[in-house]
Amino acid sequence: MAQADARTLEFEGKIYALDEHGFLDPPEQWDEAFAGGIARQLGIDALTLEHWAIIYYLRRKFLEEGTVPLVVYACAENNLRLSRLRFLFPAGYHRGACRIAGINYDFMYQANIWHTYESYSDLASEYPLTAAGFLKEFERWDERYAQIVASEWNLPRGLTRKHWRIIYYLRDFYRRTGNIPTVWQTCKVHSLPLARMRELFPDGYRRGACRIAGLPFFA
Repeated sequence: MAQADARTLEFEGKIYALDEHGFLDPPEQWDEAFAGGIARQLGIDALTLEHWAIIYYLRRKFLEEGTVPLVVYACAENNLRLSRLRFLFPAGYHRGACRIAGINYDFMYQANIWHTYESYSDLASEYPLTAAGFLKEFERWDERYAQIVASEWNLPRGLTRKHWRIIYYLRDFYRRTGNIPTVWQTCKVHSLPLARMRELFPDGYRRGACRIAGLPFFA
């Protein structure tokens, strides 16, 4: 992959024009090489059949019906849990799945402004993030960052004392060792069953607990 300038990308010898948000524009340029290239940028090593099913579903909706379904309908029509969709597309529905599918930003904005409202944009306006939505600089973390990430999860009581204990444990462990503890280590230290950890961090351990604590995706 090469980048010709800030508004174009090159994958497999083909140059693609982008809008100011990094989405394909015009969308007619889309092909599977673009999808694979953007996916790698977003931390997805290889697109699986499960990824392609969502990508082509979104393209059919876009091209044949002139719409972008809300994420809850996309999950229902593909028999997917929201947590599974988030696992497949860690950058989110809009900035991950829809972007990979070549749906342009302006179309989504005009169709439904809520498509373009994800916490990624709120975070990116204040914090340096990777394409997958992880904090680039460990020391830039603060509790406001954690609160914005948590807003994605619609937690009934917000971040509780249990959440904060785990968050600060992860930060302290990483600061001391330069490594990320396994989920089993973290559960053992806090006397938590794995199911309870999943309840506390709906996006999972790595993309939920570790991301909200400001840890990198890999260490």
